[in-house]
Amino acid sequence: MTDRTGALRSTDSAPQHPSQQDEALRQVTGPSADARAVLVAIADRLTEVRPTGAMREPSRMALALRYATEAHGFRSQRADEVEREVLRLMPRITDDAPITRGEYALNLRRAVGGIR
Repeated sequence: MTDRTGALRSTDSAPQHPSQQDEALRQVTGPSADARAVLVAIADRLTEVRPTGAMREPSRMALALRYATEAHGFRSQRADEVEREVLRLMPRITDDAPITRGEYALNLRRAVGGIR
């Protein structure tokens, strides 16, 4: 659709999803700075609060949502994007391989490129 000046105007207000090329580039370059910050914050929380407690899959999902929302606002497009990226980077947790919160924090630190 064009406006009165003849310029093209977008009528689609739906959020943009990354293309295959964008996703391939993200995998090569590593996590975004926003995702890295969220992962470090989650790892800090897991290390500081009950590090010997069991880490579970629902906790993984809840932490990603909580920290992405805290960093980028409730129901914002950026929070949604960061949450999706963080969940892709956070290893899934299965009942077959139990893990403590502290051990999981180490895995998150590895995902961001170093143990802190």
